[in-house]
Amino acid sequence: MTHRKTAPSEANDDSTILFVSDAHFGAAPMEQEEERLQRFLAFLRFARGVDTLYIVGDLFDFWFEYRQVVPKTHAVLLAEIASLARSGVNIHFVAGNHDFWIGREFAERCGMTPHYESMDLTLQGRRIFLSHGDDLTAGHDTGYRFLRRMVRNKYAIGLYHWIHPDLAIPFARWASNTSRGYSTAKKFVLNATLERAIREKLEGPFDAVVMGHIHYADHLRYETGECLMLGDWIQAFTYLELKDGEFALRHFEGAEAGVNGDS
Repeated sequence: MTHRKTAPSEANDDSTILFVSDAHFGAAPMEQEEERLQRFLAFLRFARGVDTLYIVGDLFDFWFEYRQVVPKTHAVLLAEIASLARSGVNIHFVAGNHDFWIGREFAERCGMTPHYESMDLTLQGRRIFLSHGDDLTAGHDTGYRFLRRMVRNKYAIGLYHWIHPDLAIPFARWASNTSRGYSTAKKFVLNATLERAIREKLEGPFDAVVMGHIHYADHLRYETGECLMLGDWIQAFTYLELKDGEFALRHFEGAEAGVNGDS
């Protein structure tokens, strides 16, 4: 049985809040991504009327901000996000390990509030640790944590500005290896590092951990709380709903059916 910790709410208790992560748009040529892009655009239209949408990282397989350049593959998606924001939905963007270079000014122009670290949220009486997840899976991997700090360094960002977008973007796509790494479904195994990180959060002030990054949708229950793994929009097409203080993982069927059900 899950023990519920209580906390004062920072959002309307009767609101609906959605979480989604790991679409990795830009991992493949545009014509190969059209079907799932249309599905995600349908999801954004479906989200009209909710209180808040959290995009929990890796919406893009790679993002780097040039002053005069926006990748054409992302223009339609960004326009739909901006339209959703104008409709009154609060949109929060939690940077992932693939799109942490999205700039604050640009994100805000698209109607998103950007966040560059994990978040401590109180929503509908729930105390939530919200993270893209790469910090949780890294554990005590000092090499990865050092690299994470380095690539977020302002000097590294400045150096990358010198590379022309026609070279920088294809190189980043090749380096990410996402389109190949996630082309085949793999059975997820909860390793000791991630298990320990989840338990540490739930044994503290949090009663829920919400995370992406691992491309696997699951709802894990502990005596001290619960962990919601968001899945992805490459194969799973899942999202998380928080309503009346209760979480539900759901599967989005797509533009044609527009039907949603428990995953």
